[in-house]
Amino acid sequence: MEEDLEKTQILNRSLETPVIEPSEAAAAKTAKLPRLDSGAFRIESERKEEEFRVGQSKILQKLAANAPLSEILERLVLLIEAQAPGMLCSVLLLSEDGDHVRHGAAPSLPAEYVQAIDGSAIGPKVGSCGTAMYRGEPVVVTDILTDPLWEDYRELAISNGLRACWSTPILSGRGKVLGSFAMYYREPRTPTGEEAGLTEVATRIAGLAIEHHAAKA
Repeated sequence: MEEDLEKTQILNRSLETPVIEPSEAAAAKTAKLPRLDSGAFRIESERKEEEFRVGQSKILQKLAANAPLSEILERLVLLIEAQAPGMLCSVLLLSEDGDHVRHGAAPSLPAEYVQAIDGSAIGPKVGSCGTAMYRGEPVVVTDILTDPLWEDYRELAISNGLRACWSTPILSGRGKVLGSFAMYYREPRTPTGEEAGLTEVATRIAGLAIEHHAAKA
């Protein structure tokens, strides 16, 4: 128990959770709304932030206790999804040969879609995730219906009700691509500051988890 506690403390120190700040556009819209009870709004906001921090801590505890990688990644995906209504998330892992994607976690995405992309090759025009891993940089597709990166996977995505996908590489401490974290929506969408903050948290925890389990293998 003491060893698990020490591991959790080390992992917590390695992850300084950023405060999710509202984007300027969202803040401007909020400023125009009538404030019925600013005190209650502040308390609710603080409660959600605390729940988010507690959720992260529980995931790190699971990691320190050597829970299966699949369980950790699924808990992480569900935690991030809970912060934004309508968001569907996934984690894909980069195969050992560095050329293909492997399923990591996608509890809310259609099973048909998850199975179809599992094992596909990465490349310069392979949707959002395969392209993000190939480039080693974030790929934002605000409308799958019109974006050329989705040409080969457009029918699959649209038939499963997916219209926007933003994918960010998961990197090791040395900058090696380990996989990708993606956010999907069922309508065309542009990322906000809140979602950028959530992505930062997700990719950092996922990177810790993947590296930790690789070291144990």
